[in-house]
Amino acid sequence: MSTPWVAIQRNPTSGTGNRASLLKELIHHLKQKGIRPRLFSNRERMQERVLQKSAEDPPLCIVAAGGDGTVQEMINRYPDQRIAILPLGTENLLARYLSIPKSGQFVAEMISQGVTREIDLCQMDERKFILMASIGFDAAVVLDLSLIRKGNISRLSYLNPIWKTLCSYSFEPLHITAVEPGQVRELTGYHAIVVNISAYGLNLNFAPEAQDSDGLLDLILFEKKGLWNMLKYVFRIMRGTHLGSEGVQILQAKEIRIQSAHPVPVQTDGDATGMTPATIRIIPAAGRFIVPCSTRSNDQ
Repeated sequence: MSTPWVAIQRNPTSGTGNRASLLKELIHHLKQKGIRPRLFSNRERMQERVLQKSAEDPPLCIVAAGGDGTVQEMINRYPDQRIAILPLGTENLLARYLSIPKSGQFVAEMISQGVTREIDLCQMDERKFILMASIGFDAAVVLDLSLIRKGNISRLSYLNPIWKTLCSYSFEPLHITAVEPGQVRELTGYHAIVVNISAYGLNLNFAPEAQDSDGLLDLILFEKKGLWNMLKYVFRIMRGTHLGSEGVQILQAKEIRIQSAHPVPVQTDGDATGMTPATIRIIPAAGRFIVPCSTRSNDQ
C-alpha cells in the first residue's frame, strides 16, 4: 500500500515570515502522522501532478495554504477533491467560519482525522465561489484595488480605492431576475449582495439566516440610489438592523440574473470577477471540505 499524501498549494506571496513557519509546521506534523506532503508554488505544475496521480494514487486532500482567493482557486481546479484550509491570507473568512485556526499542527491533525463537510457552492459563468458576491459600490472598490495591487494587502490597502470610488461611482440601476422556488420575481435596485455563507470582512453579517447546505442563495437588494443612502445602509448593516429597513429587499432563490444598461462591477469572495450582465446559481453540496471534529459534519 502506498503512503498517503497531500498536495499543498501555497500562495506564492505566503512564503516568508510567520506564513513560512506555519507551512513548515504543517509539513512536520503531517510527516509525523505518516502523511507525505508535496508542496507547490506553481499552480499549473501542481494540477498536472495531481491529475497524473489521481487514478492510481489520489491525494487525501488538496491543502489551500493562503486566503479565501486561494481556496476559491482550489475548488475550481479540483472539483472532485476534498479541500483542507491552512489560513495564511489577509482574510480567512471561510476558515474562520469552519473554526480552523492559523496552526499547522491543528490542520495536520484535522487532515489525519478526515472529517468531511459538504457545502453548497455558487457559480457565475464557469467560475465557482463559496461565500458571497456583490454587485455595485464595494465591487467597484475591489476592482480598483485589483488594478493597483502589488503583493500582499492589508485593510489599509483599501483606503485609497474607497476614496477614489466615493468620488467617482455612478449608481447604475440593477435589473434583477430571481428564480425562486415556485416563482420568478423581477426587481430593481442599486446594490445587490448574494450570500451563500454568512461570512464577510470587518465582521459584517448581511444575511444572518443564510445556510450553507440549503440549496438556496440569499439576496439582499438595496433599492435606494446615491451615496447618502449607501452610507445609511452601511450604518444599519454595522448595527445589524438593515434587514428591517425601508428600501431593503430580502429573498431566497436558486438562480439570480443581474443586468444593467451599463456594466457594473461584480466581486466574488473578495476578488474582482467581472461585470454585469451576470448569472449566479447555486450548486447544492458541491464543495467537500475537511473540517475539525468539533464542526458539524454531514459526510464522513
